[in-house]
Amino acid sequence: MPSIRNLLLGACALLLLVYPTGAQGTFEPLTVTFDGPPPQPPGTQYGVSYYDESGVWFRPLPGTHDNSFTRNGGGILGYPDDGTPYLQALMGDTLMFGLDDGSSFDPVSVALAEYSDVLLQALGPATVHFVGYRQDGTLLTDDITTAGIFNGVAPVFQTFSFDPRFSGLTRVEIPYPLWSLDNLTLRRGVPEPGTSTLLILGAGLLGLRRLRPNIPLHWTGSSRVTRVSRAMSLAAAPGQ
Repeated sequence: MPSIRNLLLGACALLLLVYPTGAQGTFEPLTVTFDGPPPQPPGTQYGVSYYDESGVWFRPLPGTHDNSFTRNGGGILGYPDDGTPYLQALMGDTLMFGLDDGSSFDPVSVALAEYSDVLLQALGPATVHFVGYRQDGTLLTDDITTAGIFNGVAPVFQTFSFDPRFSGLTRVEIPYPLWSLDNLTLRRGVPEPGTSTLLILGAGLLGLRRLRPNIPLHWTGSSRVTRVSRAMSLAAAPGQ
């Protein structure tokens, strides 16, 4: 049967593992490549209503026509091709994304290109309008204009960094179409211990302190000895 001391030690260790100290201000980077699952074979392109990868969900804005956005497997003449699947928004498509657990994140970078060679030549570079929402209802925006690079066959992806102020978000929306998007990198905040967790941890440590042997201490001059040690010394002294 485990002792109370061992149970308290185990509980404290578990809390320290779940809530690492110094968590405030730390972040876990993650990159969504849109490679699946499910896989998107090269040469295919079709509309989807939901996608999830690495703990990040993607779906169209409510009320979007056809309730979809596009997954492109690459390898299609006239469309951007970086060798892997990516997302697109045709006319009427929209996109929004957030973390599965609803926690906040900082967008770091994203690869963007125009929708196709035809639209690049007709309209030029595309401006992608990102709208971010914080937990307190604050709304932020960040507009990124594609590079407008054409390799003679199709538009070319370029990686762009988000404005550092575009941060602490729980959801991002892209309400306007005609873009291609890949390799979205986010920084995910690591939650700090809650007040209740700290109280439980403190109570556990206090319990450990109370379980230590209660051996009173006495001071003799500049040296500290225990009552037990002092009694043993007296018993061993000659003539006692």
